[in-house]
Amino acid sequence: MLPAAKGVYPSEAEERRRNLVLSYATSDVQIDVGYLPEASGFDPWGGQNDPARHSDDSVARAHELGALRAKQAEEEGYDAFCPFGLVDVGIAEARRRGVKIPVVGMAESSALLCALMGQRFARCSYVLSEKSDKAERARIDSWGLTNMYAGPTAIGITNDQYPQRRAEVLERFIECTRQARDMGAGIMGMIGMSICPTEFSPKELMEASGFPVMDGIAAQLTIAQMWHRTGLPPSLMKLPR
Repeated sequence: MLPAAKGVYPSEAEERRRNLVLSYATSDVQIDVGYLPEASGFDPWGGQNDPARHSDDSVARAHELGALRAKQAEEEGYDAFCPFGLVDVGIAEARRRGVKIPVVGMAESSALLCALMGQRFARCSYVLSEKSDKAERARIDSWGLTNMYAGPTAIGITNDQYPQRRAEVLERFIECTRQARDMGAGIMGMIGMSICPTEFSPKELMEASGFPVMDGIAAQLTIAQMWHRTGLPPSLMKLPR
């Protein structure tokens, strides 16, 4: 599920993300792409410096609508629900509402796999603010991973500018990996989806920076498949832990 209603992203940006997600399908993993049932006020495209488009109310509304879409996915017979983006739209709310299929977030999955490898991880976002940093630290603490989190880095450019400033984004990402090393991280573990894998593949970023990079979509699908293959009840995945 894209983290917005259809038409909120510009058409080219929306199509790129749809095609990217679908490219992760395999012979045993079918992927369909959907949207929030209606606009929430939250805008994932270029709104990082606009409080109105990232207000607490709009984000809360997005989570409510995401949970409704997760319930719909369950009713439609899907094996898992996976929202696009590090906001993990609808995940906690869907679990609270008792959705019976695995609901799996990119940010949570990325952090959990870093911890599984025993690697302290850093975060790389579009722009950084005191409010967003505080919220991310609280979320990581709710996952029980505070000791594994090295700290935040940021590109410093809103994601709507990435396609035309691609070379600059890469240079800034390399600097972010230097900062991550200095903070004691062994991997860049939570990366804004417009950075990776939308603009750059994990392989491109690792080759340019010499630093390990987590693929958020691959991490999310790995956790989703784990729940499906083991047959364990999704209710075992609790928030907070």
